[in-house]
Amino acid sequence: MTPRTLAILLVCAIVSSAAAAFAIAQRVSFQDTDFQGQRVFPELLETAKDVTTMTVTQSGTVMTFEKKDVGWTLKQSGSYRVHDNLVSKVIFGLANMEWLEAKTANPSRFKELQLGDPSETTSKSQQVRLADANGDVIADLIVGRANYFLPETTTGGMYVRRPGEDQTWLARGLVDIGVEPRDWLVREIIDIKPEQIARVDVVFPDGTRQSVVPAPDATGGFAFENMPDGFKLKSPYAPRNVAAVLGGFVLNNVTPSADIDLDPAQAYVATFKTTGGMLVVTRMWEKDGQHYMQVEAEAAPPSAAATQAAEINARTDGWTYIVPDYQYEQVSKKLSDVIEKATTGG
Repeated sequence: MTPRTLAILLVCAIVSSAAAAFAIAQRVSFQDTDFQGQRVFPELLETAKDVTTMTVTQSGTVMTFEKKDVGWTLKQSGSYRVHDNLVSKVIFGLANMEWLEAKTANPSRFKELQLGDPSETTSKSQQVRLADANGDVIADLIVGRANYFLPETTTGGMYVRRPGEDQTWLARGLVDIGVEPRDWLVREIIDIKPEQIARVDVVFPDGTRQSVVPAPDATGGFAFENMPDGFKLKSPYAPRNVAAVLGGFVLNNVTPSADIDLDPAQAYVATFKTTGGMLVVTRMWEKDGQHYMQVEAEAAPPSAAATQAAEINARTDGWTYIVPDYQYEQVSKKLSDVIEKATTGG
């Protein structure tokens, strides 16, 4: 063997050893660290009761959940109520999460596991931070892509890493973290079925008026008043769609009315009269690509309708809702938008 060949073999051996050492450093085994099966947050099951704030950061957006006397609320939505059980599922999901396997510590590969910087707008990772009433952090974790097909598990797992660390891990356990306010908020605003509607009067920003009334012989059970001669509905259900607006009405987001400037003259005002004698007035606006709605109700006391109106007002007073497009569109369509000339038979 020539000296040159020997030198080449020696260099190869050194490179191979270095590569092996790097690989070992990148993939720490749980047999070495004795982490396998241990909880990511060993004390969280006991300290969960002390959590008063949960912060979720994703794509540069922060949602701050605060525990108040009424339950959990979302700070960025005017401290509106969220579903308590959804917050609890995240807290106890983290509390039961277990280390399973160390993965890459190479930041260039974070994107594959959806474990990039959650403060970046293009990142798909989510950072969850739990804190107590003093602001002391109880748990803090970046969670990424789910892995639903882990052997010897029924729950699957997720790729995670600790903030400020490059080492990533596969953990046993799944945590479902909503990405938008509507994934958390108590979305139900009002629920009055079409069968409970006796009349709907709509006033448009330009002063145009139209009304919808029950019509038992009509296909959808409702009709427009003053339907012009020689015209027909493009869809026989168009009047019913107006009457059905309050059925299962939900929000996408919400803000205190005092925090938003909406011109009353630009509102679409719909007054729904129920068969029980209650009046529900909705005001809707389109602004900056969003659709907003305010609600108020009234009825003569003492009556069941007055009790229902009081319940609605207690829930909606002082709030402006951001509502789905399709709900806004049912009210904002004029009669001219939903009718066409009737064809005469030849």
